[in-house]
Amino acid sequence: MRRKVKYWGWLLSLVLIVVVASAQMRQSDVPVSVPESLGVTSVTSPQTQVQILFIHGSPGSKEGYSAYLERPDLRKSADLVSIDRLGYGESDPLPEPSILKQAQAILPFLSKDKANILVGHSLGGPIALQLGLIAPNQISGMVFVAPAFDPELEHPKWYNRIADTLLAKWVLPTEWNQSNVEMMSLSKELELLASRDWSVLTMPINIVHGVEDDIADPGNSVFAINRLPKQSVKLIQPPDEGHFVLWQNVPLVVESIHQVINSLSNE
Repeated sequence: MRRKVKYWGWLLSLVLIVVVASAQMRQSDVPVSVPESLGVTSVTSPQTQVQILFIHGSPGSKEGYSAYLERPDLRKSADLVSIDRLGYGESDPLPEPSILKQAQAILPFLSKDKANILVGHSLGGPIALQLGLIAPNQISGMVFVAPAFDPELEHPKWYNRIADTLLAKWVLPTEWNQSNVEMMSLSKELELLASRDWSVLTMPINIVHGVEDDIADPGNSVFAINRLPKQSVKLIQPPDEGHFVLWQNVPLVVESIHQVINSLSNE
């Protein structure tokens, strides 16, 4: 009996060694970049007075906004800047679940001589809002697309808990592991964000949230509406759209961005 126990203990140890070694090999495949550096894609229009800064969700990348950077109407209206958040794409590969630290990493990319408009999809929404709280005087407007704001609606799901196991971490692609790190702590991060004073966000804000969103419940945007100054925020709820309205209804999101841009000229 003891020999069997020793055998299975030895076998389990061997399996763990292989798993850890494999995980380390997977990590070595991640491109190494300068800490706190961010990958950026931009289209500049020197004659414009606006910069639009796009912040992706979880997982995601700056390429997720390619359709927007290619839009002639947006190119005529603003400088367009899309960023790889910490943990993704060409940015620092280490996962960073802190919404505050994610926002602080983006802060240097705000234009000093143009009006800044932030566009955030999914988790990019609360990161954009956090950036607005850090530098309200540098942000002229925001557009949130299918955002996550309500801590009670963003507890880890059953699949997040499965993805948080050692075996799942070994099997899943790196960006999905990065994303799950963010999802496991998202509710607590949103609690911290909700504890801040949102009344300083008096700039024009549009929220686009599809009624059929089954990933970020539309109640997230209702939560935001109830906390933001009433005179500054507008909620757009397309009835047949879900979480991927960012890609499935580009014209609607672009229209929402133009509304914010146009509101600047009316001030």
